Order: sequence, then C-alpha cells, then structure tokens
Amino acid sequence: MNFLNPLFLFGLAAASIPILIHLFTRRKPREILFPSLAFLSEVQQSEIRRLKLKQWLLLLLRTLAVACLALAMARPAIRGSFGQGSAPTTVVVLVDRSGSMSAGSREGTLFAAARRAVEHVLASLGPADEVLLVPYDAAAAPLSPEPSTDMARVRGALQSLAPGAATTNHRAALEAAARALSASRRLNKELFWLSDLQAAGFGTDSLPAALRDPAFANARIYLVPFATTNRANAALTDASLAPAETGGALEVGAQGFDAQAGDLAVEVQESDGSSLGRGFIALPARGSAGTLLPLSRVPAIGARVSIPDDALPLDNQRWVAAGRDGGLRVVLREDGESSPLRLALEAGSPASGLVVRAAGATEMPEALRSADVVVLNDLERLGAAEAQAVLDHHRAGGAVLVVFGARADAAWWNESVLGALGLGRLGDPVAAASGASWRLMRAVADHAVLSGFPARAGEPLSSARFFAIRGFTPAAAARPLLEFDRSHPALIEAPHALALVASFGAGASDLSTSGAFLPLLHQMVKVLGRGSAAPSLEPGERFTMPATTGPWRIEDADGRELPSELVTRDGATHLESERLERPGLYRVTQAGALRASFAVNPSPAESD
Repeated sequence: MNFLNPLFLFGLAAASIPILIHLFTRRKPREILFPSLAFLSEVQQSEIRRLKLKQWLLLLLRTLAVACLALAMARPAIRGSFGQGSAPTTVVVLVDRSGSMSAGSREGTLFAAARRAVEHVLASLGPADEVLLVPYDAAAAPLSPEPSTDMARVRGALQSLAPGAATTNHRAALEAAARALSASRRLNKELFWLSDLQAAGFGTDSLPAALRDPAFANARIYLVPFATTNRANAALTDASLAPAETGGALEVGAQGFDAQAGDLAVEVQESDGSSLGRGFIALPARGSAGTLLPLSRVPAIGARVSIPDDALPLDNQRWVAAGRDGGLRVVLREDGESSPLRLALEAGSPASGLVVRAAGATEMPEALRSADVVVLNDLERLGAAEAQAVLDHHRAGGAVLVVFGARADAAWWNESVLGALGLGRLGDPVAAASGASWRLMRAVADHAVLSGFPARAGEPLSSARFFAIRGFTPAAAARPLLEFDRSHPALIEAPHALALVASFGAGASDLSTSGAFLPLLHQMVKVLGRGSAAPSLEPGERFTMPATTGPWRIEDADGRELPSELVTRDGATHLESERLERPGLYRVTQAGALRASFAVNPSPAESD
C-alpha cells in the first residue's frame, strides 16, 4: 500500500488533540466532607469503573475519527498486487504537449516537468501493470494502439516527445483515455492527467463536465497541474504585408496578457537574417494593439517578426510569407497598345511587390496556372478557352479584377462570367451631362483597399473626374466600396473578385493622371491577391494551392521535404501537404523553380 497524498499523513499528529484536551482539562476536585452527605462515600466502586470506561471509549473514538480523516485525505491505494499478485492495473497517462506547455518554469519548461512526472509514474508500476501514454494537443495521439507492459519501450517513446505549437483540446484527450479504460478488463484502472489546464482547451466544457464519462466512474483519477512561474506574456498575433506605393510595409499585431504596459520593441528580419525594419507597439497590459512598420524592401521569400522573450517564447516570433517569388504574380489581359492601367501596374516592379505579365488570348490558360491575380481591362468579351481559364482560376481560389469601359458586351459578361464571380450585372454605358462629371467617393468607412486614403465615408477619394461610366447592379452578396457621387456603384467587391465600372481612357476620366490612381490600383491588386499568395496557417492545418501535374516539392526552412500530393476537387487540381506542425517559413517549388511560399504560426489561443 502507498499513499497518493502522503503529506496529509502529518495530519495523524492531530489525533493527539483529543487526548491533550482531555489531560489538560481534567481537574481533580478538592474533597469536602459534609456530615449530611456522608452516605455518598458508600457508592459502589463498580459504578465508578463503568463511568471511567465510558469516558475512555469516547476519547478513543474521537482520536480514531481524527486519524481516519487524516488517512482518508492521504488517499491510500493498493498498487500492483501481493506477492506475484493477481490485481494488475491499467494506467492511462495523458501528457499535454500543446504550445502553452513550452512556457518556462523553475525546472526548465512545463513540458520538461511533466515528462519527469511521467517517469515517476512509470517507476511506481509493477511488472504486471500496463500503461498507455497519450500525448495530445489539438488531437490525441496514443503512442500505441493499446496499453503495454513493455516499460522500456514506453520510456523510450517518452524521451522522444517534445512540446508542439498546436492548440489544446482536452476533450479529445479525455475521449481517448475513456476508450482505453473502457476496453480494459482489469480490476484496477488509473488515469494520470498532466497538463497546464489551458482554459481555451476546454471550449464550453468545465473540468467536472470533461470527466463525466462513465469510463471514469471506476477509475482513480490523478490530476497533476503545472503552472509557469511568471504569467506575464506578450504575444505576436498577426503579421502581414501591407499595400504600399513604394518599398513595403508590414502590419503587425500584438496582445498583452498581464504584460508590462509600454512600448514593445519589434524587429523584422529577412529569412536570411538581414534586417528589414524596426519599430514599437504601444502595448497595454491586457488587450491588443498594432502598428504599421515601413520596410526597407519587400522580402524575397518571407520575413521573421520578433519581440523580446518572456514567459512563452513560442509566441514571441511570427513568420510572414511574401508569396510567389517574393511578389504577387499578376496576369494582365487587354487589347491594343499599353494602357495607363498597365503602366501603373508595372511601375516599380518588382520592388512594388507585383510581378506583371501581359498575356494574349491564346496565352491565358497557361499564364493563369501560376497567377495570383488576373486583371481584365476593358475587354469586349473573352474567348471560350480563356473565359473557362478565368473561371477555373477563380474557383481554385485565385483573384480576379475586372475593369469595364465602353467596349464591354454587357449581355455576354452577365451570362458567361459575372454570375460565377458573384459580382452582379453590368449595365449600359452612362454619360455625364454636358459640363458635368462624377467624383469617386467612399462607400464604406474602413477597408484594406482604401487604406491610406484620408477620405471618410461619403467623401471624395480624390479630385479626379469621371465623364463616362457603366451602370452596374451588385449581387446580394457583393458590396460597393466606392461610388460615383453616391448614386452609382463604382468599385464592387465579392469573394476573390473586384469590378471597377469606369474606364481610364482619355475622355472617360482623368483618374489616371491623379495621385490616387497608382496607390488605389496597387492596393486593389495586393488586397485581392494577398490571401492566395501568402497564406498563414496554424499547426495542424494543410497547405493547398492550385497546381498542374509535375514534380512539386514543399520544403521547410532547413530544406527538408514535406510529404505532399496532387488532389482533384471541384474539377481543379490542387497541391496539398500533410498536416503541418512546426512554425516557420515553407517553400513550394516545381522542377526546382520557386512557385510559392507560406508561413505556419501558432494560434493566439495558447498565449493566455
């Protein structure tokens, strides 16, 4: 027999309290003889002995009650069996290896302390006992299909474990433990649960509710919680490349969890370690804040954002991917000579973050296979093959920007393309009255496309004038971002698509000569393409992108290849990786040529 809480055995000393009270409160009365009470001296001695025996029995019961209470709190348990034994035990050990378990403690990290605790559990087991080790984070991953009596193998598996970066799911771990205990035919069943009990891991459950499974009714449950010595923590929660007219910029978000309020130093480095920029975030003790950091250049593959180390080093850095070849691949389809739109898109490339390729009708299907954004500028209609290529590109997650001028055939666009893009219906050309014009005005208070423009909702975006526009009726799920004098939609947004219903040609508007033209156009393209070109995933998710057949490869920052495969969904071919576990930058290549980059970052849910 041993005791689960042996410190409570010191409570046995409290059993002496009733005895001490009895001894210190017992008083020997002074004898006073009265003649009239002389007959009391003849009381039978047997009656006196009976009364004393009753008092001693009462004292013994009080002492035993205190001793039993101390023993009960010490939780005696029979482990293994007597001699060679016939009562072996099934032991399930849940070990939390989520991101928060990498927090520091007096003995290293919380996970290191948990691993030592598991070693103590294994050392206490008998030769006939069996154990199932279940490390878990977002999912439970038992190290064997069923409990094992091979302790050497279990110890070896334990030493190979390390904390991950995924979120916590206590329910998944407890469900795995319940299945193992339910399948066991042994009389003795025990569950050891080692965790920091991250609150986000319970979801809507409470701790008692999580243990309500009938499988735990006949099992002894030992909860071993771990806590960091310093709970103050600042976490990077977001980092993404922002549209910029020249150079580049990075939007950085952070959150304080009982952190020291003040300016938080932020540094941005290229994937090769060279500096891209520095700045500060005015971080509150508890709450979120952000800043826009100017960059000396757009990173070629990606960048690492970092803040000083604190309680949880895991969330003190964040990776941001630059996308394909360090910039967005833009395919431009237009007829005739180079337009003001093409000149604006190509301005500053590749430092602007846009890699522009002009493609003809026959080149479109091939060009769109590696594109992030396709821009269709004032086209009457598309050929059947290129129209299908545009729709396949959009269906696979690619972005589309359509600019409608006087040439566009409304009937063809409405029937063939706009419905599938979810934008709405194109109308007839509309001309301003003689001597009049329209102005481009904000229709929404805040949107990434309009970032940097000081105009508020209902105010002109610039002084540019428009003399000829196209009518447009937005779809139910679409919304106007810009309007012409609050009477006609100008820029309409749908998922992965934008439509601008005005031409930049001479006589139609003077927007192309205004200061708003280039930044507005670049921001439209960058905001459209940002998601598909440079995604940020969480540990446990899979990377996917449109792909053609060929020798594709996904590798981490150290050049190690990750398993991946080509899959077909909704008629389109995608490259899909295995589940990603390690935070960092990843590269996607085809036949040795870089095609994309993406980042994996921990969830902020583990930071509190």
